[in-house]
Amino acid sequence: MPSYRSICAYVRTLLPNAADAEDCIQEVSLQLWRGFDKFDRTGNFSRWARGFIRKIVKNHHRRSRPGHLVLDEDLIDRLMQIQGGAQELLELRRERLRECLDRLSSTDRELIDLYYEQGESVMQTAEKMNRTPAAIYQSLRRMRLALFHCVDRHMKRED
Repeated sequence: MPSYRSICAYVRTLLPNAADAEDCIQEVSLQLWRGFDKFDRTGNFSRWARGFIRKIVKNHHRRSRPGHLVLDEDLIDRLMQIQGGAQELLELRRERLRECLDRLSSTDRELIDLYYEQGESVMQTAEKMNRTPAAIYQSLRRMRLALFHCVDRHMKRED
């Protein structure tokens, strides 16, 4: 689930100790579950979840044992704001990438699916598509560049 992975990554940027981060992730999950009926389904789930994360991480820092390095609350707020903005930008880029992928030909989409989604090697993909490995490498390179430019164009239009 992409949201769970992004929650974990977000907490880990704020709590480098794995055990502390895991404790907070569990608390965040519990709080999200308890409050899910209050979530506006038309809103941004990640942004909503980050609100819970901020509160739980701040509480963790307040309770931290003396002698441990504890981040200043203003610094925590700034880190959360920066990471939250980066996360929103990444989510937007993922949405645009899905739109760009939908525009690919069926052959190109099959190649992307075999190589990236199913995890086939270039050799396996070449065999399944009855092409040479060099042709697969060339097609992947061409598509990565085309997808990058497609996403970039969409992002520039939204500015």
